[in-house]
Amino acid sequence: MTDFTVGNHVKFAGGQGEITKIEERPNGSHLLHVYTMEGQLRKLPSGLPHIEKIDSTVDRLAAKRVDDPVHYDLRERATRLDLAYRYDRFLSLTNNRIEIEPYQVQAAYEILNSYDHRYLIGDEVGLGKTIEAGIVIEELIARGRADRVLIVAPAPLTVQWQEEMREKFDQNFVIYDRETVRSKRQSHPNQNVWAQEDFIITSVDFAKQSTDETGSDAVSPIDALDNLEPEWDVAVFDEAHHLTARRSSDDSMERTQRYRVGEAVANNSDALLLLTGTPHKGKSDQFYFLISLLDPYRFGHESQIEPEALDDLMIRRLKDDMYETDGTRMFPEKNIEALGVEMSAAERKLYDDVTEYIREYYNLARQEENQAAGFTMVIYQKRLVSSIYAIRKSLENRMRAIQNEGTGQELPDDVQELIPQYSTEPETLTDAERNRVEEALETVTITQNPDQVQAELDRVKQLWQQAKAIETDSKAQILKQFVGRILREDPDEKVLIFTEYTDTLEYLRDEIFPEHDIAQVYGDLNQDRRRREMEKFEEEANIMLATDAAQEGLNLQFAHIMVNYDLPWNPIRIDQRMGRLHRYGQEHTVEIRNLFFKDTRESEILSLLLEKTDQIEADLGMRSDVMGRVLEDVDLDETIMAAIANDTPTGEVVANIEATIEERKEALETVEEQFLIRDRFDLSDEDKEILDVIERSQHGEVSEDDIEILVREFFDVFKGDIKGVRPGPARSGGDVYQLDVPNVLSGDQVKQRYPMATFTREVAMEQDDVDFIALDHPLVQSLIDFCLDSDRVEGKIALKTTEDDAAPGICFTYRLGYISGAGDVVTEKLVSLYVTTNGTVATSSPEIVDTLPPSEANAIEGLDRLTSMADDLYQQAEMEAWNHVESFAQEAREERERETKIKRQHTERHFEEEINRWEDRLETYQTRDEQGEDMSAPIGNANRQLETLRREQDEELARLEEEKHVTPEEPELVTASFIVQNF
Repeated sequence: MTDFTVGNHVKFAGGQGEITKIEERPNGSHLLHVYTMEGQLRKLPSGLPHIEKIDSTVDRLAAKRVDDPVHYDLRERATRLDLAYRYDRFLSLTNNRIEIEPYQVQAAYEILNSYDHRYLIGDEVGLGKTIEAGIVIEELIARGRADRVLIVAPAPLTVQWQEEMREKFDQNFVIYDRETVRSKRQSHPNQNVWAQEDFIITSVDFAKQSTDETGSDAVSPIDALDNLEPEWDVAVFDEAHHLTARRSSDDSMERTQRYRVGEAVANNSDALLLLTGTPHKGKSDQFYFLISLLDPYRFGHESQIEPEALDDLMIRRLKDDMYETDGTRMFPEKNIEALGVEMSAAERKLYDDVTEYIREYYNLARQEENQAAGFTMVIYQKRLVSSIYAIRKSLENRMRAIQNEGTGQELPDDVQELIPQYSTEPETLTDAERNRVEEALETVTITQNPDQVQAELDRVKQLWQQAKAIETDSKAQILKQFVGRILREDPDEKVLIFTEYTDTLEYLRDEIFPEHDIAQVYGDLNQDRRRREMEKFEEEANIMLATDAAQEGLNLQFAHIMVNYDLPWNPIRIDQRMGRLHRYGQEHTVEIRNLFFKDTRESEILSLLLEKTDQIEADLGMRSDVMGRVLEDVDLDETIMAAIANDTPTGEVVANIEATIEERKEALETVEEQFLIRDRFDLSDEDKEILDVIERSQHGEVSEDDIEILVREFFDVFKGDIKGVRPGPARSGGDVYQLDVPNVLSGDQVKQRYPMATFTREVAMEQDDVDFIALDHPLVQSLIDFCLDSDRVEGKIALKTTEDDAAPGICFTYRLGYISGAGDVVTEKLVSLYVTTNGTVATSSPEIVDTLPPSEANAIEGLDRLTSMADDLYQQAEMEAWNHVESFAQEAREERERETKIKRQHTERHFEEEINRWEDRLETYQTRDEQGEDMSAPIGNANRQLETLRREQDEELARLEEEKHVTPEEPELVTASFIVQNF
């Protein structure tokens, strides 16, 4: 005989679990088969002294073993908080420091309620795609669906992503770059580097590397991504249009290295989000391959793509199609005007002389095929029309380099590696990389001939003297007059001024606006300084000066006047500049003024582009991204420099560009009508139900008070300390505290002291340096885990009293969930079942008056009857819990079956078309072979392709068949409470 039976829960040295089988041995002993909590099977002799039966909740009810009310409250509150946002509510609406907009919630809601969370978010610039992705990540983490997250972005945006995820969502990501990865390889040489952290941000250009340092035998970043276990729960690609693949002339697929990164991640991730403001750049094959990363079986060919078929795969909102609850548009108009500036005689001569110098050396560079020297001249031409000060500094640097014999034909290796990127996609370089390239280019010359070098030095000296002699920059004077007029009319007005170069920014700050308190943001500033400068602009300064290097992450919708002091030759940057003001929350027409010198080719060309783009935007109902798409394959640098080099009349250049724009406009209209989805967002009509979701989330079952009560109770029990750090009485709107954390809580994410912390979102939004102790904060999550998993918080049985005229009973609280086809346990609901002594079962219990301590249990009249009926009442509750979980799982099953049916149709159609195509080829090859032509190689290849396709088809259909299954999980009894009359 043994004291154990199948179903008993036992604890033993090293763990605990459930007995699933008892095996009798010939010597009379027994071998217990124990399924541990870690999912392992252990075989243990029953006679071992350390094996001990754990009394079940029912055993404890029958024995009248009541727990301390505080422990019970800790466990119950922790359980409810643990599940609070796992069903139709949004954690991110109350747990972060930002105001999330309804259309952002709507996008996240659609993605989170989809089958597999794989979407292309193609919202226009200024709508906050980063926030939408952040909400999805936050919610999947909160719902227990995401333990590993990867964010891939252009290099200049990696730090911004890290800051936003930390500051706005309290999630800490590690940036993977060359140095980080080298360090991790040294620490764990035999482990895949991508498996060493769970929350990672990296740049697409680092991840695409297929080789490492010379002589290194380490696996390259892209190969490590391609052979990764475990997979990503969520992966995000920002600026996903950089993941380019195209169809070649023989119909095969040509992949860039960036696209290979996309494939490696897409094949190893569950949820996948692709973010881009330009989802379709006019190339239908590239759009098809981008969509294929999300769902490779949705379309067999780009010709099959139509907007309706993208409905559950893509979200795309344009500012013109978004409306408030009263039916008015969410986004105001833009008013763009050009401010032409007449050059003074000295400025015109400087412009002509420098341009002639640039023309001569640019043409010489082209003849010599010296690309680097050509780039140097492009930089000088841009700086020439930026400001007199900027070109003067360049001439000074050039002069110094020649005098110091610093010029040369060869660029450093690191700069040479960056040159292709600098020439085609400069926006993908970091500020440091771009500065490094341009500093190096200023030392490049075409010849080493001493006489020619001396001739150039003499010429540069003369030009520098000319620039130095010009005291007044006409463009700056027009700017000063414009800003002065604005501030005279309204002294509280704000003006944002963009320039491409820090030198020009410094000139405007020190020489033009010395009497003003200026806010300034440029590439060298760290995130803290940027934040302070933005706050300064909002609260104190009338003027902000900003460079293009700093424009990402500037959300300045409190201002509505912007001046482009110079126009970047990259059209994408112009769109991005305007997006700083023309975004949600802007209440005024955005006034944009473009300063440019009259009668210069570059300014005339750029001015025309802006004018034409504005017209196209109006015609198509778009507010941004148009210029970048219209000029997708137009190299503006080359166009402008060729016009200067060949002395082409401005009218001729403008006419050619105008013709190109008209042609691209037609292509853009075709794309909009035939390929892209266009979602209307209207809070006065079909989208107003999202307001109910927001209301439920913000005023649902869990409040800031619930979290504060849990933390305070826990600290009381386990000897933590909470004390106010602001003098005077506690603020009714929330206060700031010092938290000394109990020693029982430990881990990398939990600090032992939080010097400044608050439980109130309003306080957290006002003070960035205060920890916001919300539900997703590591302290709260660690505390919840401790309450639910530690033996030190018993709290499973309570004794409660009520004054309601209701039959006594026991309230059983269950966690309900189901197992998905992928094998994941999805826990979504918490249900309380009140079973009375007269046999009724209800999902609500009587109103509770008090929770009594164990010492009073023996004095309660009628409690013995409840304990004697405990097993029967439990059986009734268990049956009802199964009914609930079956119903819950059935809802999920029906939805899964509907979605997998659609995916199955896509898959079957895809493989049918591919197999038919290869069967036709095989038939053709066989006919030619029968006619005497040796076709053995093509026939063999076609047979192999058909074999691979049929195998992949079987595997994918089998996977879909598995995924549609939903199996109810056994209800988990969390707590139980006796409920008796209060006497």
